[in-house]
Amino acid sequence: MKMGKILMISSTAKVGGGPNNMFSLGQNLNKYFDILYALPYEKNFSFLVPKNNILFISERKILLKDIFSLVKFIDANSIDIIHAHGKGASILARILVFLMKKKLVYTYHGIHLECHSKIIQFIYLIYENLTGFLDKYKIFVSHSEMLYAKKAKIFFRKNFRIINNGVINRPLIEEKSINEKLYLFPEKDLLISDLDKRSKIVSVSRFVKQKNIFEIVKIAKLIPEVNFLIIGDGPEFYNVKKFIIENKIGNVILTGLKKNVFPYLEISDIFLSTSLYEGLPISILEAMSVGLPIIASNVTGNKDTLEHGISGYFYELGDIYQAKEYIFSLINNKDQRKKMSIESQKRQREHFSINTMINNYKNLYNDMLKKTS
Repeated sequence: MKMGKILMISSTAKVGGGPNNMFSLGQNLNKYFDILYALPYEKNFSFLVPKNNILFISERKILLKDIFSLVKFIDANSIDIIHAHGKGASILARILVFLMKKKLVYTYHGIHLECHSKIIQFIYLIYENLTGFLDKYKIFVSHSEMLYAKKAKIFFRKNFRIINNGVINRPLIEEKSINEKLYLFPEKDLLISDLDKRSKIVSVSRFVKQKNIFEIVKIAKLIPEVNFLIIGDGPEFYNVKKFIIENKIGNVILTGLKKNVFPYLEISDIFLSTSLYEGLPISILEAMSVGLPIIASNVTGNKDTLEHGISGYFYELGDIYQAKEYIFSLINNKDQRKKMSIESQKRQREHFSINTMINNYKNLYNDMLKKTS
């Protein structure tokens, strides 16, 4: 017998850390709880959710019709706990909690105020601190995200937990021959003739300003003898592509969105993240799960992933020459790369395993349901 009913709410269904985390939770916890969803329609996830367990709402909008629909959906399905994923979902969820007196879990999935104007920052902090009392628990997906919230003066008492994002443990990458790499590679968008002689840097990212994709391309321009694979899609895709063409950068390959990124990770040597900020990036954790050394910008969220000099390197945001030096040091030292590969996977298994994440949420929901009964 299942223990209770959980409604997951997201204001976006685009591929990214928040929705990925939400679906991982849903798929792994549905043996213990009835998991239902409220989120915008997106064909890429439709196969993950039973039709009777989902309510479609508007993308990144707060509309009265959605609120009315959610009230009816919650009432009809006797929902016990609402779990909001991200800022947009928190607004909807807090309205529902105020109207229906349900218990709310709110996972932030990245707090990032610097990219907004002072007025937007001020409005957000007023909203957060006036309505945050409605949250039964606030969940931060990394320690640095919690510290950032404190620094930003988001008020919270003891009603918070840090639950690291987690991913599936995978086999360690081993040195592969050219034929094995060709077999693993699913499509023909890599320079196949160069596979056996060029090192490969891989990035997996949405093409949005937060991910700072142009910095990857600028780093690549400094190292023409290395191939850079950037996997993903988004509103910045064609601007990045135009920049590559205009600057005649021949070693960057934009693969577009891929449902399965692991064959690309497995033929690569290093994972690169240039984000401006993160919650706790799933893409880095997945790269660590197969044993890729990481080079990442030294920003909130990224800070929690690796140990500098042990499982990878942090470079200072904007310092593309420092990033280049770290790439060179790994590319030119196979033994060091192998050592960091082992340490990268070891750290993922110890701190960012999906089993740990699932157990933490399971215990949280159980505690809340016991207090309800």
